[in-house]
Amino acid sequence: MATVKKPAPAVPSKLASKLASKVAAKAAVKGQAPMAPEAGGGAAKKRKRLAKVFKRPLDKTLRNVSLVREKFSLPEGEYEQLLEMKQRLSDLGLPVKKSELVRAGLLLLVGLDEIELKEAALKVQALG
Repeated sequence: MATVKKPAPAVPSKLASKLASKVAAKAAVKGQAPMAPEAGGGAAKKRKRLAKVFKRPLDKTLRNVSLVREKFSLPEGEYEQLLEMKQRLSDLGLPVKKSELVRAGLLLLVGLDEIELKEAALKVQALG
């Protein structure tokens, strides 16, 4: 006896077009082509796709970074500025730690050329 497969229930065309337009709109916002849903090993594919977009290491390499604990002093005024920046970022919806702010400042200093770096170092008073 032969079995006949019933076709899958069709999605109403109005609903299908609405869904397709939403997917296309999201893809257009991100600047990527719409992708079909991933099956089975979707997590690995998604991780690889994210790794192409974001330069930060996502998995084991991020966990293997060794941290150095350092203690340093700041003038009271600069500490208040650090707290104000922390609050501003929190108000913008990005809560950060003080150490993350210091690291962000370091990233900005690394991007300076020699003359700008020297000028920035001269603006800071030596403590001691």
